Amino acid sequence: MTPATAAAAELDWERAVAWLYVPAVRPDRFTQAAAVADGVIIDLEDAVHPSRRAEARENLTRLEHEPLAAPVVVRVNPPTSRDFAADVEALTPLVRAGLVRCVRIAKVDSPEDAAFASASTAHWGLPRRLVCQLESARAVADAREIGAVPGVHSLMLGEADLRADLGLPRGPVSDSGLLLARQQVVLASRALGLPSPVASAYTNTRDEDGLRASSAALRALGFHGRSCIHPAQVDAVRQAFAPTPEELRWARETVATARERQGQGSAADTLSDGTFVDPAIVREADLLLARAPKDAFA
Repeated sequence: MTPATAAAAELDWERAVAWLYVPAVRPDRFTQAAAVADGVIIDLEDAVHPSRRAEARENLTRLEHEPLAAPVVVRVNPPTSRDFAADVEALTPLVRAGLVRCVRIAKVDSPEDAAFASASTAHWGLPRRLVCQLESARAVADAREIGAVPGVHSLMLGEADLRADLGLPRGPVSDSGLLLARQQVVLASRALGLPSPVASAYTNTRDEDGLRASSAALRALGFHGRSCIHPAQVDAVRQAFAPTPEELRWARETVATARERQGQGSAADTLSDGTFVDPAIVREADLLLARAPKDAFA
């Protein structure tokens, strides 16, 4: 793989919007998930009973013979757990072969947890290899310090555990109680130059309207994409996080106007709808275009 090809693959991975969880004890679903979602999260943690963790790790070797047609991330057990070292050992050849992009580290509770995970995976050779899941009030309070640990690719919330830690009620009614944590993880990520975080899964697989509304709200807070726990959630998540046709039309006009005015020696102008255009607005337009689905320009 050439440096240019590797860079393109990295960009495609970070553009993925709908990430679908698959228990590692269900290897028969790996290929199915890759055919549906933008990215696959193979889970070694909560979706796997402790008595089956060794079996789950063995199932990962299937990727060596049947690489998936979508980016793969594996969620491993917490750095403080007895399964963590075995998870890292099982993943090492897959990461080095490029079959697994990075790992989600469950229940990272402190900068020390992140540093331990970083040191334990340093031999992988990837400069950014850890997605740290913050699942407690303590972890959220230390979000910036955790994200600053070398080896961390990005941050995200584990909202089911966080709701429990904060004593919030179940369901969307408690979303207001998560607002500060959500804002904090977005701000910490961008302040550190990390990718915008992927949002946590919506746990009611039959409530499509709720999923769409929740995803739209998370996009408005600065999240990019979402985890899914059922294939039926994928399309709704994609649509909620994709720029709308109106946004794309605005972005194209903004970029075209900026290029025209730049050629005339002007840094600012006004669009036909009255929108003021300056370098900050052009940056917003560029981001929208970069996040547009590949078929949006067909």
